[in-house]
Amino acid sequence: MTNFVCNYDTSDWGWDGGAVVSDVMPCANGDASSSSDSDYGSSSQSADDGQYAFGVWTPAMDESKVIYFSALKSGEKMYSDPVVAATYGPNPAVFVIYAVKTKAVGTTPETVHLFAHQVDLKSGELSDRIDLRTEEDNLINLQQDYEFDVLAQSNNRVAIEKSWKTTEKRTVNDDQREVEIGHKQIMGLSGGAKQAETLQTFKDSVSISKDSGGYQSLNTTEVDVDDYHVFDTYVVKDSAYHLYSIDSNKEIVKLPSDYCSPGDTYRCDLQGLYRFGANQYVLNPSESYNGNKLLILDAGTGKTKKVTDLLNINTKDDQYVNFTDFGQFSDGSLYFQWDESSDSKRVFILSRDLKVTEVLDGGRWARLMLNSGEFEGANYLLKQFYVKTTDENIIVDEKGETVGSYTLTPSGDDADDYDHTAVDWIMWRDGSENTVTVTRGQAPGEPAPDSSDGSGSSSGSSSGDGSAGESSSGD
Repeated sequence: MTNFVCNYDTSDWGWDGGAVVSDVMPCANGDASSSSDSDYGSSSQSADDGQYAFGVWTPAMDESKVIYFSALKSGEKMYSDPVVAATYGPNPAVFVIYAVKTKAVGTTPETVHLFAHQVDLKSGELSDRIDLRTEEDNLINLQQDYEFDVLAQSNNRVAIEKSWKTTEKRTVNDDQREVEIGHKQIMGLSGGAKQAETLQTFKDSVSISKDSGGYQSLNTTEVDVDDYHVFDTYVVKDSAYHLYSIDSNKEIVKLPSDYCSPGDTYRCDLQGLYRFGANQYVLNPSESYNGNKLLILDAGTGKTKKVTDLLNINTKDDQYVNFTDFGQFSDGSLYFQWDESSDSKRVFILSRDLKVTEVLDGGRWARLMLNSGEFEGANYLLKQFYVKTTDENIIVDEKGETVGSYTLTPSGDDADDYDHTAVDWIMWRDGSENTVTVTRGQAPGEPAPDSSDGSGSSSGSSSGDGSAGESSSGD
C-alpha cells in the first residue's frame, strides 16, 4: 500500500477488521497522487463538498485501491466524517459509514441521518445507501448529541453503535423534573444485505429512592457501550458488565461491576478485553494499587483466574505487579514481560489451555535487553520477539532460540485496534519508501513461511502465493 495525498493530507494506513484501510480524506476524484517528501498535493477540496477518498486492501485483493465517493445528495450537509469498517475473513465486506443533516424547510427542522454503503472492491463503486434508521433519534439540537461508532466485527457483520439523548419527566417531592436519558442502539451491517439490522437497544434507567424522612431522590444508571474491537464481541456496561455476540445477537456472559475486587468498582473499570479461546476472554481492569491485574474469564461459568497466579508470580501487598509488556499471538496465546528487578526480566507465554512457558531465564533477558529494557517488537503470526542487544538485533522464538536477525520490525499497532486472533496477515511500515506491506509473517522481500508447520499461515485467505502483500495505491 503506497501513501497518497489529498488536499495536502497524506494517507495513514491501519487495520480495520480484516482489511487494511487508510483514513478517509476530503478528495475529489482524480486528486489523489502518490506521495513523497516533496509532494504535498494540490487539491483544494473540503469536507463540505462531500467528496472523499480512502485506500483499501483485503486478502482477496492483488493490490490496494483508492476508492472515491460522494457522500452528499441535494439539500444535505455533512454531519460527521466518514469512517470505513470491514468484517473479518478471507474476503471481508467493506463499508463506508457517515451521517448527514438535511436542510430545514419551512416548519420542518434539520434532521440527521446515518447511512452506510458497501464497497465493490473490484469496480470501486459504492452500493446504494443503507439507512441505519435514525427516525426515532434524528432531530438536530444541542441536547440530543447524536453520535455513532464502530464497535466490533465478525466474519459476517460489522456492529455500529448509535447514541443520542432525550429528556423525560419525573415527579419527585411533588415537583416535576426533566431527566436526561442516554440511548444506545446497536445496528448490524452484513455483506450483500440491502438493509441494516437492529441488534440491541439500551437506555439509561431512572429510579426514585426515598430516605427515612420520606425525601425522594432521582437516581440514574447510565449505559455505556465500549469498542474493544474483539472478534464477534462488544461490551455493555450498566450496573454490571455484559458481553454480547454480534452474530448470535445474544448475551455471552454477565459480570458484576466489581468483578476484579469485590466492593471496589473503580479498580474494576474494564480498560481492555481480548479473545483468549473458545468461550474464554482476557480482562484488563484499571490500574490499581497492586498494578495491572489481568484476569482470564471463563464465559461459560463467569469465573475468573488471575494471570499472576497462573504464571506463579509472587505478588506482595506492597509490591507493584509490573507487566512492562503484554500482547497476544494469533493463536490466542499471550506473552508477558515482567520486570522482577533490574537484574531479572522474565518473559512468559500463556497458552489457551493455561499452560505456562518461560522463555529463557530472567537474568539472561536482563543482560540481553540492557539497551532498551524491552522488546523492539513482536511478530504475532510467527510467535517471535525482536530484541536489540548490546551488539546485535536478534529474533528470538517462543522456545528462547535465536532464529535470525532483523532490520525491520512489524508495525507496532496495538492489539486494542483489531483482533490478532482473527487475521492471518501482519503489517510492516517502511517510512523511507512511504509504503505499507502485509505478509504472512515474514519480513518484506523474504519467502513466505511454510504453511505446513502452522506458523504464520492459514488456508483460505491468501492471494497469489501469499508472500508479500505490498501493493500500490491503484493510481
